Amino acid sequence: MELDELSRVLPGYERRESQQQMMHVVQAALAKGEAAVVEAGTGTGKTLAYLLPAAQSGLKVVVSTATKTLQEQLADKDVPVLKALGVDAKVAFLKGRQNYLCLQRFEQFEKNPTFAVRDEAALFEGISDWSRKTVTGDRAELSELPENLAAWRDLSASADQCLGQKCAQFERCFVFRMRRLAAEADVIVVNHHLFFADLALRSSSAGDAGAAVLPRYDAVIFDEAHAVEEVATEHFGAQLSSFKVSELARDALKTLQSRVKGLGPRDLAARLLREGGDFFTAAMASSTGDSRWVLLPGALKPAEHERQKLADLVQSLGAALSNEDDDELALLERRCLSLNAELELFSQERRDPRLIHWAESRGGHLFLHASPVDVAGILQEKLYDKIGPVVFTSATLAVQGELDYFERRIGLKDDTGALFPLRDAVLASPFDYENHAALYLPEKMPDPQDPEFPDAVADELRQLLPITKGRAFVLFTSLKNMRAVHDRLAGELPWQVLLQGDQPKQQLLKRFREKPSVLFASQSFWEGVDVAGEALSMVVIDKLPFASPSEPLVAARIDRLRAAGEDAFYGYQVPQAALALKQGFGRLIRSSIDRGIVAVLDGRMTRKGYGRLFIQTLPRCRIVRTPAEARDFWTA
Repeated sequence: MELDELSRVLPGYERRESQQQMMHVVQAALAKGEAAVVEAGTGTGKTLAYLLPAAQSGLKVVVSTATKTLQEQLADKDVPVLKALGVDAKVAFLKGRQNYLCLQRFEQFEKNPTFAVRDEAALFEGISDWSRKTVTGDRAELSELPENLAAWRDLSASADQCLGQKCAQFERCFVFRMRRLAAEADVIVVNHHLFFADLALRSSSAGDAGAAVLPRYDAVIFDEAHAVEEVATEHFGAQLSSFKVSELARDALKTLQSRVKGLGPRDLAARLLREGGDFFTAAMASSTGDSRWVLLPGALKPAEHERQKLADLVQSLGAALSNEDDDELALLERRCLSLNAELELFSQERRDPRLIHWAESRGGHLFLHASPVDVAGILQEKLYDKIGPVVFTSATLAVQGELDYFERRIGLKDDTGALFPLRDAVLASPFDYENHAALYLPEKMPDPQDPEFPDAVADELRQLLPITKGRAFVLFTSLKNMRAVHDRLAGELPWQVLLQGDQPKQQLLKRFREKPSVLFASQSFWEGVDVAGEALSMVVIDKLPFASPSEPLVAARIDRLRAAGEDAFYGYQVPQAALALKQGFGRLIRSSIDRGIVAVLDGRMTRKGYGRLFIQTLPRCRIVRTPAEARDFWTA
């Protein structure tokens, strides 16, 4: 089927050559069992360009998106187009199990509702009414529910908490109902986190086919593929946290209270709740003062006594549960075994050189990680060698018009060239950037490390924001600079001023669209945010988004490249930052009638030789150097 037939079902549809080209690339990759990498500029219509070939391929295809929001967009907007075209394909949508109500745990909670956050009690009646009506059990149906609802942990089940077929509610279970639909579907739409959690599980030595989340599939299409490397890194590593230990202790106490006679196991669980944090408190001595830091060999040695004490306690609890003929206690025993294996991982001085050990302090808990430095080899072994067609697509994959950087990072290429049958394409956006967008690069700015930089950014904003009467995102690479500039300007700007963190993200966007506003935000607003029309007419970016070289994974990747004799700055740091800037730039033009100004207030764009690479990676548009020139562009 040609995309021209879309004019039958989409009023005002116009043929886009780039969309046709992408469809043919995807069709060929699926038919010939090849890999394909396609950068499709904003407005190409890439979703239908891969969805139609997938639905008609005769293969069982997994489509993986970056976020649950994009999954929902496919469900609401794109899949109905397939049906309107008469495409006979079953499409299923599958999310991680934490998104679904667990009927068994809900039933237990309803008998004795206990809320860690008192205000959440007022929401329970609505959740209870919904539980009796919902067909999917997907919490996304509860649009008014806070994203961080603490009680949801008691209403959903992790893999560690699920009894599977032994559960009394198995036949009604929302998670397994969705998995059954996925098994029958031709196209399964998931998100990257679910896909790589499943891939890591099914390919691990401890994994088994019965534990896999997804059914067997023939091909994968990654949308928003620029996020693949980081998500794969997360799921092919190991993580140990004080939160995981305390959650096990609380679950054990709750279960043991009604099931086990005698104080032995309950005393052990109570001790775990009291003492389980001692190891992590001791491990905090390794902190460098940053929120994330590398765990060098020997860094956890001062905490070894507490680690061994915790391991002994967890082992004792597991042993106390092992003779109990109870499915829920058996689950707790398996969690003890798993936790002990993770504790052992962080006791060893001799480490796998492919892993970087690091720590993170977040939300009052300490997380210890062992992450792969490079996922290229992992993807080759676990994915590319196992199936045929793999398609990667996004609006931000090419650096200076070339896909080589991305293809190397995900293991499709090395110094010798393509490692698998590979076709690629860089397809321009149909939007008229040259007439609709301007890139503002100030003539003079202090270095971003200069203490006067926040004042200079504020001065630039005083001149730029009136041009578009607000209607601007001001995006920062650090929360410190975001707050510093906001504090300088909030009291003097005549438009609604919004600050990331003051309200949930969706509420901020709703208010931003309602009237002229200036939103001060960090990198969480750099992608996955869509504000079409004049509500967003200017995007200001304070600094080039270089990843901090003190970030553990970034530092490890730089060290590895240098050890191999490669230029880490031009081979990794610059291209990574250029693609991140391209993401920020992409917030501005979201439709063919949008127009506006992107201002990058980092003088390195014009002072440094690598600045040209950043400019050449962005869509070609008019460059202006003074606020007067920016105003002339806007009023022309």
